[in-house]
Amino acid sequence: MAARTCPYCLTKIPATTIIAHSYDLVCPGCQRPLEISRISRNLAAFAGLVAGTGMAYAAFLESPHHQALGWVLPLMHAIVFYGVTAAIVLLMWADLSLKAEPHEAQSHPPSEGSPGAHAAGHH
Repeated sequence: MAARTCPYCLTKIPATTIIAHSYDLVCPGCQRPLEISRISRNLAAFAGLVAGTGMAYAAFLESPHHQALGWVLPLMHAIVFYGVTAAIVLLMWADLSLKAEPHEAQSHPPSEGSPGAHAAGHH
């Protein structure tokens, strides 16, 4: 399936909408709730980890280790590059799927005959 298209009506969804509303996506064509597929989220996270690790290593090699806060710059680079890279990967290759309906909890109390119910005369 093409990136950033609704799997039901094949409407193309803007990349900025996917990044800004990744947890509450709605297809502009058919109004169905959508979500970013798990494989797309995992690939974006993996790409972010690789980029963050690479930039942290590069910053670690160039930072002065004799200063008291020499560890801050590599950590900051890792966090920033993780977030930027993961967002860019989702911008380019986000695959969408229909959002699964949440399971409804049992809203009525147990009946008299059910094993979890307490009878009035047994106390």
